[in-house]
Amino acid sequence: MKKMGMRYSNNLFYFFIALLLLLTFSTISNAETLADVKREIVDFQSQPLERIKTLRAEVLKIQGLEEGLARQYRIPVSQVINYEMMLENNIHVYHSIYFLQKQGSAPSQFILEEGRLEELAEKTPPYSFLLYLNFLEDVENYLNEADRYKRLIEKAHATILRNNGERTEAEKKFRLVNDQLSRGSGNNMSNSWRMREIKAKLEECTAINTLNSTTLSLAEKELNDTESKIAIIRPMLENIRENIKFNSEDFVFLNTTALEKTGSLYDTISVLEKKIDPTNGYSEEPTEMTQFTRFWISNEKQLVRDEILMILEVIEKLTSLRSVWRGMQDLLDGNLDMSRQKYILSKTNDYIDDINANITLCVDSIQTIRETEQAVKRRFTGQSLLVTEGDALKRDKFLENLAVRKKRYLSYLIDLGMIRSQYDDLQKESMRITGTHKNEDKLNLFWGSSLSRIRETELWHVGEYPVTVGKFSFGLMIFLLGIVFTRYIVYAFRKKTCDGLAMSKHSSLLIQKFIYYTGVIISTFFGLWSLHIPLTAFAFLGGAIAIAVGFGTQKYTGDVFSGMILLFQKKVRIGDEVIIA
Repeated sequence: MKKMGMRYSNNLFYFFIALLLLLTFSTISNAETLADVKREIVDFQSQPLERIKTLRAEVLKIQGLEEGLARQYRIPVSQVINYEMMLENNIHVYHSIYFLQKQGSAPSQFILEEGRLEELAEKTPPYSFLLYLNFLEDVENYLNEADRYKRLIEKAHATILRNNGERTEAEKKFRLVNDQLSRGSGNNMSNSWRMREIKAKLEECTAINTLNSTTLSLAEKELNDTESKIAIIRPMLENIRENIKFNSEDFVFLNTTALEKTGSLYDTISVLEKKIDPTNGYSEEPTEMTQFTRFWISNEKQLVRDEILMILEVIEKLTSLRSVWRGMQDLLDGNLDMSRQKYILSKTNDYIDDINANITLCVDSIQTIRETEQAVKRRFTGQSLLVTEGDALKRDKFLENLAVRKKRYLSYLIDLGMIRSQYDDLQKESMRITGTHKNEDKLNLFWGSSLSRIRETELWHVGEYPVTVGKFSFGLMIFLLGIVFTRYIVYAFRKKTCDGLAMSKHSSLLIQKFIYYTGVIISTFFGLWSLHIPLTAFAFLGGAIAIAVGFGTQKYTGDVFSGMILLFQKKVRIGDEVIIA
């Protein structure tokens, strides 16, 4: 009986093990596999519009039911909204895939430029400056397009690499959650929602890879087309540069265009100056103003001031643009030496930085206008107690003025962008021309500019007359040459007297000293003259020195003159011994 009982219990144990394995494997076999999900997602890539409709329908089902779904699946409401955002992002990616697929089947956009190239090829030299500016803009557009495609290719490669890592992580999560669902472990409702999110993430990674792979192939094709066009137009541009002819009509047209724009901007300033104080003609006392009136007046004043300053910046840049055109003429004609070319390049870089700062300021001003609009709509619309019946008309007028002001700022942005484009062209032309010099020319440019700065450095000044390093060096050279010439004359005189000229030794020495000191004085005056300083500037200094000599060196001066008198009277000769007590 015991053996039968043990056998029965063993059989029962094996039966439960078999049942458990059967249930386990049956649930696993019924679970959705990763391969099935990936295959389904891949099929979606070829039909983006159909998938967009399905995803959009799913989003519409969820919208408005976020709180109910959160309770049902026992998850936070934010998690439901995040899933909504994932679906919306996938819709966006599928739209991009659809547009790229359509673009890939369409002819290349550069075919539209063939007519433009043929038109330029038909032009014969000499070429006008206007043609040069227009063609230079076309070339820059091609170069910018090529750079844009290169950046797209780089970005696509980086995105695919990063996205593959995210997809691998999503696949790991899928296997983990799918295993929990198949075994019924954990919170099934929460795991079901997690599985939704993981599938959406897998679909996002696959769609992003499809998008970037398509972008990569199209960008490479467009880059090849663009570079082939650049290879054609660069020789054409070089031909225009070599055969350009400047005429006054071109500059009259360009100046007229700039001046008309400047005049229009000054007219806008005149209108704004009348609005700088909105309280003009306002009858109410400040204490009786409503909250909206105070808000309107303070903001209107600030906005008007900011816009006037912005317009003045644009006017300044338009005026500088006229010098840019002349600078390009001088560069192409070769009228500028290397130091001047370097100066123009430096100033151009400064102007570009300034224009970029103006563009940023303009964008910030548009943002300020938008924030003001939002503040008005939030605080002074609807049934707001802050708005009286009379304020409603002012509010609507104020909002209308804000909308018009935004449009004006957009026009300022366009003007600044056009000016920056012209400066970019000048910058590239300056770099191109400076870069064509040989190495020895560049060395001369470096030393020439450095020596020029050193030569023009001011050491001191006498009144209104500066003494620079260059002037001082030249004056010193004149003085030293005078000393050398004086010494030569003294040497020639001494040799002449030694060769038999009837003159006593002490008389010869006296004349030599006289010649030497006279030469030193003359050399000093010539050196001062070479400094371009009038000698009258030293009149006061000479008087001061005379007074100092008179009072400070009376005994020494007396001894010198006494010695000279003794030499002339010949009472004392060279070689005599003088015994002093």
